[in-house]
Formats: sequence, structure tokens, C-alpha cells
Amino acid sequence: MLKNAFAIIGALASLFVLSAFTGAYKPVESWLSSAEYSSECDYIVLLPAGPVPNSATLARAYKTAEEFAKNPTARVIVSHKMEKRYIGSTLWTIKVELMLRGVPGEAIILEKQARSTNEHARYIKESKLGNYKKNSYLLVTSPTHIKRSVMAFRAAGFQQVYGASATAENGWEDLGQGLFLRYQAWDRLADQIFVIRELVAIAVYKLRGWA
Repeated sequence: MLKNAFAIIGALASLFVLSAFTGAYKPVESWLSSAEYSSECDYIVLLPAGPVPNSATLARAYKTAEEFAKNPTARVIVSHKMEKRYIGSTLWTIKVELMLRGVPGEAIILEKQARSTNEHARYIKESKLGNYKKNSYLLVTSPTHIKRSVMAFRAAGFQQVYGASATAENGWEDLGQGLFLRYQAWDRLADQIFVIRELVAIAVYKLRGWA
């Protein structure tokens, strides 16, 4: 029994590594990152990825400011649980970052209860931040989180939901030979973990009726 279990684990690990080297997981990653996009939404919703400093959350803040520059009549919603005082909190830090990048403070709305994707949709709806049946919402989040976010908002009743991927683009520099084995292969292994996590999360959301 134990021998069979180790054999299965070994086979799965081999497939995991093979998929990373061949890029076989890329179509699934592309599907998770896909959503309709519109630059003319009534609300731009920044979905944080945890406390700041955090490269994913900062990338989402940059992307939100970029989308606001395209559509300065929109309102920006930042949704995140605020445990303690406002000054120094994640919400405060994100708002300051947005303002530094050209988003006026009066255009930013803070939703202070949500701790998950499902709760972002739920509390934005319950707080009546816009009309979820009539207004349009552009969700700004990391690429592989796009699909689940849009599904969660639509399951909550939002009629017009779009997605915008926030990626942290790296500059180029000459690091010599063997970049794939030194860096890219490891990045692909990490990417697959995010893909698997999202697939499991979508399955859970489906079972619970959240997507």
C-alpha cells in the first residue's frame, strides 16, 4: 500500500517537472487569465493580494492607476479587511500608492470587510458600491486569478464584469548562458503551483455556489 502511494507521488512529481520543462500547463494558465476587457467601466475594482509591501498587490495598484488614467470618470474600489487602525493599514498604503500615481483621493472608495474573492463580491454588493445590475466593473488582479474573480462576481449577481491582468514586468539584462535552467525552469514550477491552486479554488467555489 505504502509502496503504491510512493509510486503515485513519484509519477505525479515527474509529470509536474515534465510539464514545467515543456510548458504543457500554458493553455490552462491562459484560460485562467482570460476575461472580457473594457477600459470604460463605471468602477475599477482593485483586489489586493495581502499586506503591503507585496509585489503582487503593488502591481495591481500600478495597473489600477493605469486603467484610471484611461478612464478618469470611473470610481476606484479597494476591497480588503481592515483589522486595526486605518493609518498604516493595507488599505491606507494602497490608497497612498494610488494617489501617488495620479488617482485622486475622492475617486477612491474603501471596502473594509472582505478577506477573500467571494467576500470581495459579496461586500461590494451589500455595501451598494454602485448598482451591481446596471453598472460595469473592471476587476484588477493577477493573471491566473482573473477567471475565478470574474466568476465570483457574476455568481453574486453582477451583470457587467470585466478583467484586467496586473503583471510585474521585469527589465532585461544579460545574465549569460543557461538562463532556462538557472531561472526560467524554477519560475515555471512556481507558475504551476499557482495554476493548480486556482483550479482547486475554482472547484471549491463551484461546489459552494460561489462561482
